[in-house]
Amino acid sequence: MLGIFFLLVWVTVIAALTSHDRASRARLLLPGQVDDEFKGALMRHDHAQLARYYRIVLSRSLPSRDEQLIRINLACALNGLGDHTEALEELDRVSLSELQPSEVALWLNNRAYTLAFLGRADDALDNLTDADELMAGDDTLSRDPLLAACISGTRGIAYYNKGDLDAAEKALLLALRQEEDGVAMQFDPEWQVDPARTAERWFWLGEIARTRSDLAEARRRYERASAHSVTEFGIRAKKSLTALLEPASAPRGILPAAAPKPVKSSA
Repeated sequence: MLGIFFLLVWVTVIAALTSHDRASRARLLLPGQVDDEFKGALMRHDHAQLARYYRIVLSRSLPSRDEQLIRINLACALNGLGDHTEALEELDRVSLSELQPSEVALWLNNRAYTLAFLGRADDALDNLTDADELMAGDDTLSRDPLLAACISGTRGIAYYNKGDLDAAEKALLLALRQEEDGVAMQFDPEWQVDPARTAERWFWLGEIARTRSDLAEARRRYERASAHSVTEFGIRAKKSLTALLEPASAPRGILPAAAPKPVKSSA
């Protein structure tokens, strides 16, 4: 999901899943198997499986800081499932005093993302302003374009839900540029732009163009999103593109008018 960073605390999750009675965990039998399943779920964006794992971990005794990070991850998975109300409840249970500044900025971003889908765009934008101010006051955060890209992307979605298409478009395009800049700054050829976030940004840009009735631009943007075909929003963009390209058809249940029969000549 756009702007949503899973805080990857694999060691904590795997340890919590493998340190208790195995008989009650069905398939979760071996540490290696759990590790593979958990990472596989992350790679597949299997939100239901991830939510299940995070709930199991949170049911056990954890260091307080680890509990906060895993709760943020659970909210991410719930957002992926469309359970935005429950996601907000989990985010609001997080103790911010346990988090580092970068994690608080991500929490603000993730909370804003959640609020945007609950029809609370103004509250979402307020959270993003708080995240910007936090980043501006921290030299390390202010130089993190990937974090800035997530915040810009979430801002774009909030503006879209608010109905401000120009501001939404500007923020989403900025997010794409910031992500590319962030990857370039790594000086590592193995670093790539995140396909899931990139697909979602192009999808929402396609939605903006479609809302404006600019179908040619909507098609171009959906095509950019659907190029990331294994991502959630790549798949959604493909469906939107198919619907966009379908020719107008007669309403169901109404037969097309028959052509008039030719009149026979009396000659």
